[in-house]
Amino acid sequence: MLTTEQDSQTLTADLTRGMTRARPLDGDRRQMALRLLVAAIATGMFFVLYRLSGWYRPAVQLDLGILRMLETHGNPALLSAVSVPSLMLSSAVVLLIGATRGRAMLGVRAFMILAACNVLGQVLKGFVLGRDAIATDQGNSFPSGHMIAFGSVALALWIVLPRAVRGAFAVVAFLVLAAAAFELVHYGWHRPSDVLGSLLLVTAVGAAVGAAGGAASGSRERGRTPSLRARRRGIPADDPTAGGR
Repeated sequence: MLTTEQDSQTLTADLTRGMTRARPLDGDRRQMALRLLVAAIATGMFFVLYRLSGWYRPAVQLDLGILRMLETHGNPALLSAVSVPSLMLSSAVVLLIGATRGRAMLGVRAFMILAACNVLGQVLKGFVLGRDAIATDQGNSFPSGHMIAFGSVALALWIVLPRAVRGAFAVVAFLVLAAAAFELVHYGWHRPSDVLGSLLLVTAVGAAVGAAGGAASGSRERGRTPSLRARRRGIPADDPTAGGR
């Protein structure tokens, strides 16, 4: 009788622990689904914007009208900060912050987002997408490589920074992104659609990589969770013969 009562208590405790573990996993699945949805929506909006701003006459005229209204000449210092060395330095800072916080894999994920955004942006701009150079004389300008650089660095830093400072950083990042977007149009480097398309691309890549990373983390977590059936039988969860008993 005592043994049966002990077994019942053990089973209840195991079920409670199992339910406790299940809640984070269910939350991870919801987050992954939400990120995939965001990635799909941002991707769709990216290509819709590309088509509208390149071929739909009212959208083309609006795009050009805003550009001509704001356009001036000069050499903006903020935009001049974007270069391959500056992106490499930003990548190193992202990895360093992640390693310093003991979150090296988080730093790697943020770096992957930063790199994927900039590489994909250049591939799309140079080899996939094509339309008349309306704003510049240097070929297709959609999406803006400069805006991709600013947006991807901001997102990568936000990912690796501690939660306590993310709010303040988000405000600073928003102001910098707004200033960069204004300068890109104001100095005639890009159309408004180029800038908006870049932000949509960063959003899509960030959400997709985040969903993939969450799925991988969930798989590892499920692999570490001991089998409830094995515990009930008194068999170690990693016993290779457990399935045959």
